[in-house]
Amino acid sequence: MSEPRLQGTDGVRGLAVSPDHPLAKGLDSRRAYIERGVLTEVFAAHYAFAASRWLLENAPEDLISPGAIVVAWDPRDTEGRFYGAVTRAVVRAGGHALVTGILPTPAAAVYMAGVGAAGAIVLTASHNPPDQNGIKIFLGPGAMKPLPGDDDALSARIWDIPWAEVEGAFGSGECSDTASEARAVYSGYIRELPNCWLDEGELAGWDIVLDTARGAWSGLAREIVEELGPGRLIEASRLGDGPVNEGGGVVALEGREAVSGDEEGLIQSHAGLRRLFEAGRARAENLRAGESFAVCGVFDADGDRAYTLVYDPFGDAALVLGGDEAVVLQARFLKSAGELPGDGIAALTIESDAGAAGALAELGLRLVHTPVGDKWLLRAAARNEGSFALGGEESGHTVVPGRFSDAYGHSRLLAVGDGLKSFLNTCAAIRLLAEGVEPRAAYEMLAAPFSRGAKITLYAYHVDRRRFAPGSEIWEAARSALIEAAESLPGGAVPRWSPLEDDPEVLYLALDSPDGDPLAAMYVRNSGTERKTGVVLRGPRRWGGDLLAAGERVLRAILVPLKDENDPAVRAEEALLLGLAEGAGAPGAEKADVPGAEDERIRKEALRGGLISLDGDGLALTDLGRWYLKERRGA
Repeated sequence: MSEPRLQGTDGVRGLAVSPDHPLAKGLDSRRAYIERGVLTEVFAAHYAFAASRWLLENAPEDLISPGAIVVAWDPRDTEGRFYGAVTRAVVRAGGHALVTGILPTPAAAVYMAGVGAAGAIVLTASHNPPDQNGIKIFLGPGAMKPLPGDDDALSARIWDIPWAEVEGAFGSGECSDTASEARAVYSGYIRELPNCWLDEGELAGWDIVLDTARGAWSGLAREIVEELGPGRLIEASRLGDGPVNEGGGVVALEGREAVSGDEEGLIQSHAGLRRLFEAGRARAENLRAGESFAVCGVFDADGDRAYTLVYDPFGDAALVLGGDEAVVLQARFLKSAGELPGDGIAALTIESDAGAAGALAELGLRLVHTPVGDKWLLRAAARNEGSFALGGEESGHTVVPGRFSDAYGHSRLLAVGDGLKSFLNTCAAIRLLAEGVEPRAAYEMLAAPFSRGAKITLYAYHVDRRRFAPGSEIWEAARSALIEAAESLPGGAVPRWSPLEDDPEVLYLALDSPDGDPLAAMYVRNSGTERKTGVVLRGPRRWGGDLLAAGERVLRAILVPLKDENDPAVRAEEALLLGLAEGAGAPGAEKADVPGAEDERIRKEALRGGLISLDGDGLALTDLGRWYLKERRGA
């Protein structure tokens, strides 16, 4: 393929702008996306048109509705410019658009399977900031996501179709409002065994908080959980409270194992945490006596990710159960219920904690490691049907096959990454864990479901991801830096290059003991959903400081040359750092007035990227930030 592939880990995502935005004006929408990282409604229509034709042409003949395509979205497109463009594109391509409106991604996939559609197009940027949008695609009938070969074929189709053909298409398709039907299909699916492991009344006395990230689970999740009969049900961070993924949601909790009750700033800024602490503290005495639990399900805007928070009344803290913890707890539940296959397989992505892999192996499961992205978990499920038990990644994606009946009543296994399903089944696992155990011991087990290792990820933001490709100058610089960094680690670690069969664009260095046992891993990969490149480090907990130092060495080798000078955020970031350097943290020094860049987002990403740190009520440059600024100004 002469033109570059458009998709990342899961479809396409970018800064949502109008066609006359300075970053998009005068450019072909496909070029604006590839070169500037912006997604216009023209690009969304172009992409959806080509995707619809591709889905319809490749639909199996035995589908119930081979001419139908489900269209769903999360709430970020408040003006309707994008979902209107996508819906019209499906119709122009000759498809029957089954329009569900706002619907969680997993519910759209289940509905697609239920009606036997050729595919589903979901307009969402998932956990990304609210100023971004994107498109995910599911293939009928099994709700699989496109793999790299599919992405190549689809990208080639998009590049081959001129915009004039999209605009001039007659529109031979149809459009139906299926919002109520889609919600009913999913509600019926999730209420039945083996999809939900809870029976009515098993959450009696529980305080349940649902933090929907102001996203697609708003309302629907509450309706479903209400029927399980919790003692108290609270919906936080609901649709209409503000922009998606702000004021709550999973992103603010990434990398956390717990949130202490004295972290009032974080608690008050996060709706799910705030309501969980209120509920837990009000019933602390009862909880300490072992009378049920206070928990919070935390999602992202499109609902395929979930964290489970458990209020610990003994430590006045919220225990954060991410994807790794959920998979281990759910596997133990299945083991106790006698539901693990004898030759069971568990899949974890390379970002998962090594301790989670060890815990699953102790249950008799055979481990399969995959690239990052839940599509690889879905592939592992499809490849190992009958023996696949479950899979997940630390970000909160989990996949456990469920049983599903389509519109003709045909029953089959269905594997879908589903945040609500994962939360409910984690609650079932928590309930089982607490049986016959002293309350304090139960919370101690939840605080550490397995022996955790060190997990560190360092990001370079606002980058041109195309520069980090196999064989490129930056790739080779990272390769050298990884080897040098590995030599600085303790324990006589032996480095071993271990390229991923399914994702050769990850520069992966395994670290083994002198006896050949796996110890740790360090790798560099582009984000498939954001304009950032990560240096990822996993290893023993005692290596935490050494791994962090090793990671910073690698990051310094790639940080400056990866930056995309065409991105206004790069200039805004530099302005922020200069302001702090020259103003010595004076009020207002952290403001960066650069057209096309959002100040708050620039500050958050500079914090996450380690260029700045919180210093009392203000911000301060870190050593990495000072080094970066010096390198930038000297370049």
